[in-house]
Amino acid sequence: MDLLNLLKRPEGKTLEFQRDLSSPDGALKTIVAFANTAGGTLLIGVEDRSRNVRGVADPLDEEERSPT
Repeated sequence: MDLLNLLKRPEGKTLEFQRDLSSPDGALKTIVAFANTAGGTLLIGVEDRSRNVRGVADPLDEEERSPT
């Protein structure tokens, strides 16, 4: 499924939008919930309500940053 189709869908049991990883606890809870059910898609860099795609400034830094 492509990004445009995902952005048209509402958040639910298998789709979650997060603006950033400033607080990684939310992303971790979502990932655990997806792992314990049917799986899902977490889009980071997308605002929840507006569906505005903000992106991530430095994806490698976000990937390597450990949760506090």
